[in-house]
Amino acid sequence: RESFVMFLTYLQCFLLALYATLANSIQVSRRSALQSFLLSVPSVFFTPQVALSEGEDEKAFTSAAFPKKELTNSIIASRDTNISPMEVYDVINSKIRPNLKGSDARALDVGAGAGVSTQVLYQQLGYKNIDAVDWSGDAWRSNVEEGGSCPSSVTFYELDDERFVKMWKEKELPRYDVIAFNFGINRDKALFFCQNLLKPDGVLLAPINSQKDYWLKQTYFLLDATGTVSWFSYDIGAWAVQFQPDVTAETCQGIWCAQYNGFVKLKSYE
Repeated sequence: RESFVMFLTYLQCFLLALYATLANSIQVSRRSALQSFLLSVPSVFFTPQVALSEGEDEKAFTSAAFPKKELTNSIIASRDTNISPMEVYDVINSKIRPNLKGSDARALDVGAGAGVSTQVLYQQLGYKNIDAVDWSGDAWRSNVEEGGSCPSSVTFYELDDERFVKMWKEKELPRYDVIAFNFGINRDKALFFCQNLLKPDGVLLAPINSQKDYWLKQTYFLLDATGTVSWFSYDIGAWAVQFQPDVTAETCQGIWCAQYNGFVKLKSYE
């Protein structure tokens, strides 16, 4: 393909020179000759020919929910899942560092829901190897599997985070460069993920309850693998940080919790 494109380029240059010579000989302006040439040459000469690198996946990750944006309000994606305000995805895009490690970099998207945060990690930050986790797969199926596309490098686990961690340990999966939480959690859970699932130079972004087990207000934190804070914010723009509560928490309150949605918590003996 590259040799053919080069041939077309040489041919184009030759024809330009030929038309310029003819234009001078019959006292026609160079601009008129060039216009005549552009109208007569097939458009294929000017169509970019981009060669895919070996092994490149042509199918990018997309979610049908990605264009649905509200600045400070959530949008219902399924009975069990919201699409967060656009401010959330702006924070993910601005606070999580872009992938500079190439194919070795791994991201974990906890509470992936309809896949909007997954698309931010994949498309805007360059993380191609992503594990996306959500205890309810309804929003993922309708927006990604049916309404979007999912390359083989992105894996969805229809599990809550506790069952995912259990599976992650059993399969001895690699640690992650970045972890993003998309629901409110207590600080002890954030520290557990930092210390056990992050690489030494990794970062975790999570909305952490302002007070333990208080699910009505969170503060956004960016933590390193030791749990050290590098950034935090009580509010994001005009949006006061408040997410769905952690469905696995015994103190979970509201319509997103087990007493209303049928969620069954992992037992200690499982």
